[in-house]
Amino acid sequence: MKILKQLLIIIGFSLIGSLISYLLRLMKINFPGSLIGMILLFIFLIIGIVKEHSIKDVATFFIDNMGIFFVPGAVAILNKLELINEIWWKLAIVILVGFLVSFIATFFSVKLTLYLQEKRRRKND
Repeated sequence: MKILKQLLIIIGFSLIGSLISYLLRLMKINFPGSLIGMILLFIFLIIGIVKEHSIKDVATFFIDNMGIFFVPGAVAILNKLELINEIWWKLAIVILVGFLVSFIATFFSVKLTLYLQEKRRRKND
């Protein structure tokens, strides 16, 4: 019963996000409902309305088995290989540039965080 309750909480936030997404689409604003649901769940966790222990087991299961959720996407890509063959070099460039940009951004974010931590540590001493 505990697992079912946790699952219902997560599904409930997903449904609320989908409903809000539908209402936003009526106003010509496109925003994914799944993302809205995750943001709402995050806010409720931070505020303390939803406690971490009330979704922990199901969330851990989903994270541990996340690879399963990528299977349909991978199969869809394999079914469209003839389209990818025409533009593979463009995809390779986008992947490479995206990797480099995220790598550099992560590098400088970590560097800035370490600098700010060191600055705070010196100020406290």
